[in-house]
Formats: sequence, C-alpha cells, structure tokens
Amino acid sequence: MTVPLRPRMTIPAPVKVQAPGKINIHLGVGAANNGYHELATVFQALNLGETLTLIPGGTRTIIVQGHYADAEVPRDESNFARRAVDLLIAALEGDRDVDVLRDLDIVIDKQVPVAGGMGGGSADAAAALVGAAHLVGGVDEAILHQCAVAVGADVAFLLRGGTAIGHGRGEKLSPVLTRGTFHWVMATSASPLPTPDVYARFDELNPDPAPATVPDQVLTALAAGEPDSLAEFAANDLTEAAVSFMPEIAEVMEAGRDAGAVLPLLSGSGPTIGFLARDAHHALDLAVLLQATRGVNEALRTTGPAPGAHIVDGG
Repeated sequence: MTVPLRPRMTIPAPVKVQAPGKINIHLGVGAANNGYHELATVFQALNLGETLTLIPGGTRTIIVQGHYADAEVPRDESNFARRAVDLLIAALEGDRDVDVLRDLDIVIDKQVPVAGGMGGGSADAAAALVGAAHLVGGVDEAILHQCAVAVGADVAFLLRGGTAIGHGRGEKLSPVLTRGTFHWVMATSASPLPTPDVYARFDELNPDPAPATVPDQVLTALAAGEPDSLAEFAANDLTEAAVSFMPEIAEVMEAGRDAGAVLPLLSGSGPTIGFLARDAHHALDLAVLLQATRGVNEALRTTGPAPGAHIVDGG
C-alpha cells in the first residue's frame, strides 16, 4: 500500500520593512502618575530610519548590522522588535495561525542613533509589527496599536508617521497638519543619557509641574510651514534636566545657534539635539559646522515628516 506523503509546509519569503526615526518638535511634561509622566508632545517622523528584514523559518536570531551595528542593542528577548512580535503572537493566538511568527529571524539595519532620543528601538518595534502583520495576512489596526503601546509609547506614533500630537504617555495620537518639508540636522553624542534618569531629575527640578500642553502657535507654525514661527514657541521641558547631567548639551545648542540654526531642540530625553535649518543647503552648511563642534559625535542631515512603518519588499 502506498502511503501518501504529507505536503511540506511552505515557508513564506522574507519581508523587508522600513520605519522612521522621530523628533519631538515640542515636549511638554506634566506630573508623574502611576509611574508615568503626563505628556503633551508633537512628534515628527524623520526619514533617517531603520530597515528590518523578517525571515520566517529561522531560529529566533536577531542580527544587527548597518551604521550602528556595534552599538549595545539587545540580541535577546528584550529586543523591542522581538517583544513586538511576541506581543502580536499573544494577541492573535487562538484566533489566527501564528506559527509563521514563532521562529522569525530578525535582521536590523541600524541607522538611527542608539539611546539618543530619536526612537530607534521604537522604530524597530513598529517595523516588526508591520512585517509580522503582513506575514499572517493582515491585522486590525487596533490590535497593532495595542501591541505598539505595550512595547513603548513612541511605537504607536512610528506605526503611522507624519506629524502628530501625543497625549497621555504619548500614545493617544491626533494627526497634525504640516505644510512643506522641515530640514533637520541631528547632532549626536558619544555618551548615552538614560531616559529614566532624565525624568527623575525633571521631578527633582519641578516638584509641582504645570499641566503639559502644546501651544497653539506650534500647530499654527507647522500648518504654515514657517520655521521661524516654530522656533519662537517650540520647547522641550526635559532640557534643563538633561543639561544637568551633560552640560555639553547646552554648549552644543549654543554652537548651533551661532552657526545659524533656526531652532536647537533636545530630541526626546536626549542627548541628541535636533537643529532646524531653513532649507537643504542651510542644513548642509550647518552639518559641516556642527561636525567640527566639540561634544558632537556625528551631525546627520534628515527631513520630516516621513511616512510610518511600511513594507518595501513583501516577498
């Protein structure tokens, strides 16, 4: 008797996904509640981003390559991209066949500075969610948002990209009308600045902070595409706390002003500083001057707004 052979399971082709970095054009910080600070922030996605390749049928290996391949990026279960995929598995299990996601190898092309306040790890998580959703035939946007927030508040924004207001921990998002292209030079530091330390110092410096808000003038400037108006009202409430740890942040910000930057702005909790330029030529000149400034590791040109996490090769 001939025993029929069981069909061999087809392993889907790898999926390549890109996700942007970000800058907080404005970051208002309120009081802490249940371990988290109330935020009112304006995110802008930047085209300096991450590229992830998700490879089904692997051994759950994480490979980091690219410009920041030597940075201290977790290669274990704590990696943001791996956590995002595992959260999606848990959210879908029982309703969907998620076996294709269990043994994914994840290759991260690291182009966003690590621990610099630009959301590189969050971009990895956003890209991983979009790629994993593609591999299982699509996932409801609400489920992706739920998984994104469970990894980190910035992840939810980087799924959608563009420019948006974030409230709560930054996960409650509303789109912001933005006209034109904003040119940024991101000045990185050779030293990291742990986010929890910056928020703890903020609490010491601001025992009774005002409620976090986004000035209407910031939104008006973005809608008009006016860098000078934006510079007048945009701010980051964590700047004083970050400078208390790293005084060179203030020195670099002043050097950028002297070099003609429209606006120097701490990116997230730092230590990266974003400098707003008037146009692409101004950004090039500014980058050259900042690269020669003491305390600047790299001066990276980028633009915003950029699209959120999206598939560039679906296999």
